[in-house]
Amino acid sequence: MNISIIIPLYNKEKFIERCLNSIFSQTLKSFEVIIVDDGSTDKGADLIREKFSKGNLRLITQENSGVSKARNTGVSVAKYSWVAFLDADDYWEKDFLLEILNTVKLFPNISLCSSGYQFLSGGTYRKANLSVPGKSSYRIIDNYFRSSCDGDLPITASSVVIKKSDFLKIGGFPEDWNMGEDIYVWMKMAINFQLAICTKTLVTYDHSDENSATKNNLVLDILPHVNALEDWLKNDNIPEHLKKHAAYLLHRSYIYTAFQNIKYGSNYKAATLISSPNVFNGWHKLVIKTLTLCPDWLIKRLN
Repeated sequence: MNISIIIPLYNKEKFIERCLNSIFSQTLKSFEVIIVDDGSTDKGADLIREKFSKGNLRLITQENSGVSKARNTGVSVAKYSWVAFLDADDYWEKDFLLEILNTVKLFPNISLCSSGYQFLSGGTYRKANLSVPGKSSYRIIDNYFRSSCDGDLPITASSVVIKKSDFLKIGGFPEDWNMGEDIYVWMKMAINFQLAICTKTLVTYDHSDENSATKNNLVLDILPHVNALEDWLKNDNIPEHLKKHAAYLLHRSYIYTAFQNIKYGSNYKAATLISSPNVFNGWHKLVIKTLTLCPDWLIKRLN
């Protein structure tokens, strides 16, 4: 199994060496590395040329066009039939690719494979709480939407390996979105193909970079991938066995966004969000509705 590893790079000079060291330390060596420099203004690309001039590494430069364009560019030039994505500030354990291979061997019909991961923030690690039924470390993700509701996301942009042909069938990452483009792809893959996971913690997802565009954005509006989920449900584009939890994930997304608006003083917008037919009646809705009636000083104390 040969894998094309795609790294979008934008001003991550202080992280990229760690990221690449984690790749070239892999026990499985059958890969190529494609770095797409998305118009960086630091010296990350120079560092790569100086320290990582290897035959299986390609550095591509483009004008700043966003992470989705960078990832799609990487896929377009990938030589191999499986592609992995790794953000420049994240890193893999040495057996990541080997365990992905083991999972694919167990489930040869899958189109996407992920792994367990941990968060790093302020020097503290937290293991992701994965909710994927099964006793073995190698499991089919039988309901992506249920797993997303019950725990941390079972797939991230640094823990995933995808069959290139199926990734292209769903159209790749939307290039005009600023957030949620990765979740959109995982949802489309879950609707159309079979997914699996190795639950061993093999990826570190680093929140240390306070300027990260995808890890720290404030969400006050319904994101495009949530709108897409709503459209799929309305148009009956989701398999029957996934609909219940897809609808609940949609509900949770509205509740989360409403709560974020309350935290930052937009009570009217929060009230509008929870009036949506996508929000189920119940304690979530009652709590949000109650909070919209609280004075600002009380909300600040609750924060």
